[in-house]
Amino acid sequence: MKVKIKNAVIVGLIPAILEGLLIHFADPTTSNWVLIQSILFWFSCGFVVYLIDIGLNKIISCVLLTVLLNLPWYISLSIGSGKIEHLVPLIISSIIMGLVIGLVSKKLNKTT
Repeated sequence: MKVKIKNAVIVGLIPAILEGLLIHFADPTTSNWVLIQSILFWFSCGFVVYLIDIGLNKIISCVLLTVLLNLPWYISLSIGSGKIEHLVPLIISSIIMGLVIGLVSKKLNKTT
């Protein structure tokens, strides 16, 4: 169980760091609270998605679960704020992060 939690932390840290760097360099004026919120979300998403096994291929399940967990963000950042044009980029970025989570998860599962 210790190894599984350690791996989940690693899988969570990777998208969290990527998201933090992306926000920092794309929009350095973003508030620290938004930055922290995004980093915490992606850490939690990677952590939880690594631990869940829904019986599908690991990469497919990671992408599917990541998109599902991002539904509130889609609503808040695009539909709710009247910026529907942000929806497609949000979905694409979620799919990319899901792929990253899936690839890292698959790699860590091979080593254990």
